[in-house]
Amino acid sequence: MESPWWNPHQLIGDERFVETNEGGYLDYDADVSLEEMIAIHEMFVPAAKSKMDGCEAWQKIIQPMLQELTEALYIFGGLYSHFHITIFEWESGLG
Repeated sequence: MESPWWNPHQLIGDERFVETNEGGYLDYDADVSLEEMIAIHEMFVPAAKSKMDGCEAWQKIIQPMLQELTEALYIFGGLYSHFHITIFEWESGLG
C-alpha cells in the first residue's frame, strides 16, 4: 500500500527508521505497532486533504488510497501484529 502524501524527509528523521543499503539504494525501514501506524497516518492526513481541495486530479489519485489506508487501520488494523514501512530512495526523491 502506498502513501505518496507522507513526507519521506520527515519520516527518515524518526529514530524508528533504520537505514539500509541494498542494491546501491539508500532505503529506510521501520516496524511499528498499530498505534504507531495510526499516529503516522494521522500526522499526514491534513496535508493530503488540503492538497485535495480544489485539485480534482489529485483527489482522483489520492482519495481512494487515503480511504484504503484509513480502512486498513481503523477497520482491519486489529488483524495485524505490526506494520512494516519502507521508504525507497528511488521513489521518494531522497537520493
